[in-house]
Amino acid sequence: MSTRNQREQAKRETRTALIVAAMSAFAEEGLDAPSLDAICERAGYTRGAFYVHFRDREELIAAVMEQFTTAYVDALLGSGESLAGVIKTFAQAADLGAFPPPGTVASHQLLQACARSDVVRDRYRASLEDVIRRLAGTAQRTGSDAPAPRHVALLLVATVLGAQTLLEVGVEFRASDVAESLLRLLDPEPGQTSS
Repeated sequence: MSTRNQREQAKRETRTALIVAAMSAFAEEGLDAPSLDAICERAGYTRGAFYVHFRDREELIAAVMEQFTTAYVDALLGSGESLAGVIKTFAQAADLGAFPPPGTVASHQLLQACARSDVVRDRYRASLEDVIRRLAGTAQRTGSDAPAPRHVALLLVATVLGAQTLLEVGVEFRASDVAESLLRLLDPEPGQTSS
């Protein structure tokens, strides 16, 4: 490996370590409590290394959110399952207590960060748009009789975000029952309407 490639690899590893350390610290203490010094120490790097990769805390928060969202959606969609399979996989994870996944920042904290930072809000919106685009692609493969793929994707994203909030505040529900209802709405049996 060339010296340039080694430097690039080391740079990627440093950035990843900072994101992983921040993800862990944010999950344990919230978005505002851990200092940048504490995050850097947890990652095993200096604050100088932090500023090579991030301009400020908001950029770090946005990077953590993007990393988490991408990894979660990759896990859901990576199996190449049908849209019904994706919905059922998500519901099973929620019923087993694996959603929200460990290391997740509470939804209200992320929304507060979005309210105070254009950087976080813009990157969160872009991340959600990417999720919507990917889900719409999965929905489109379900067949021509399915509702508009983007609308289905928007409904699914809203459902996941709503489920996270409900679970965080302690509303009990069985996600697999909700998933079955959602699947019937998306693909009613012949002769039925979803009005």
